[in-house]
Order: sequence, then structure tokens, then C-alpha cells
Amino acid sequence: MFGRSKLDSGLDAFEKGNWRRARRLLEEATQDEERAAGFYHLGILYWRGLGGPREKEAAVACFRRAADGGHSGAETAYGIALRAGSGVNKDVEKARTLFRSAAGAGDRDAMIELATLSEPDDARRWLLRASELGHAPAMMHLSDMLMKRDPVEALSWLYAGVSLSGNDAARKRAKALAREMTAAEIDAAQKAGRVYAKDIAQRARDARR
Repeated sequence: MFGRSKLDSGLDAFEKGNWRRARRLLEEATQDEERAAGFYHLGILYWRGLGGPREKEAAVACFRRAADGGHSGAETAYGIALRAGSGVNKDVEKARTLFRSAAGAGDRDAMIELATLSEPDDARRWLLRASELGHAPAMMHLSDMLMKRDPVEALSWLYAGVSLSGNDAARKRAKALAREMTAAEIDAAQKAGRVYAKDIAQRARDARR
């Protein structure tokens, strides 16, 4: 029976938060095995300075290798670096292209990044799409966007985020917003939030079948 590869062991160590072991194994694994997942996770370790010193340029090189291999998370990470000019020359248009590719593959963080680079209508569409995929950070951003125009809808998405993820930031923001609303508005937001959360959970179950 064959033993586990260094890449598999490195990814397992990453999931367990054993950063030094993950970094060592992934550095060794990516020398021998050209798999996007290895480069992406090694890039995260370099980018955040986990298991060793922070190395932005090395991180970007890993993200680029993984993005070239079609890894949507790496496309988003590489795009973030390009947009900020961190570890690489700044290139917002290339970042936008990477975000679009990753968002098309279903990466929810890429949808948020695209929203920040888009006009209001497109931004709302991207945030709504990520929110409907159950992404609590997107729900927070969507709520912020809706706050002035439709506070009940804004509160609905905060309640949905709390229901699905127990997000403390969403709970605090919902509580603060509710103080400025009538009982009828709060009731409407709670009902809508429950519907959103139920629909999102059902879609997630359907996707796993």
C-alpha cells in the first residue's frame, strides 16, 4: 500500500494549522509535483508569514503558478496582490481579469473583489450572487450597499448571515441597525432573512447531492 505524498501531508498539516510542518512539506512537494493546490497553499503561508518569515514576492510567485493552473482561489489571491501592488507591480486591469475568471468559477471572495471595482448595479449583482452562495462577508458588504436605499433589505441580509454562520460582526451590526427601525420593519426583515437563509441552505444541500 502506497504512503501519502508530501503534498497530501503538507495540505493536511495546513488544515490542522501546523504551519511549520506544512511549509516544509509544501516547499518540498512543489519542487517535485506541479499541482496548483500545493502552490496556492504555500503562497498563503508565505503571504501571511505562517511557519516562517513573510515573503510577499515568493507568495505572489506561488499564486501566479497556481492561477496558471486554473486554481480559482489563487486567481483571487494573485489579483489582490496585483491590485495592491504588493510583491508585484500594480496592475488593476489584470487583477480585474483574474477576479472575473475566479468569480466565474464560483469563488465568492473574487465576487466581492469584483464588486469593489464595479459600478453600483454590477457591484450589487456580484454581492448578491456571493450572498446567495452563503458567503457571510458578502452579505455584510451587500447590507452596507443597501443601507441607505432599503434598510429593511439591508437588515434582512444581516439576519440571514447571522442565521447561517452566527457571524458576530453581522449580529452586532444588525442589532445597531434595528435600533433605528420600527417593530414592523424589524419583523419584515426577520421574515425575509429567514427565507434567504432557508433558500441558501437548500441550494447548498442540493449541490451536495
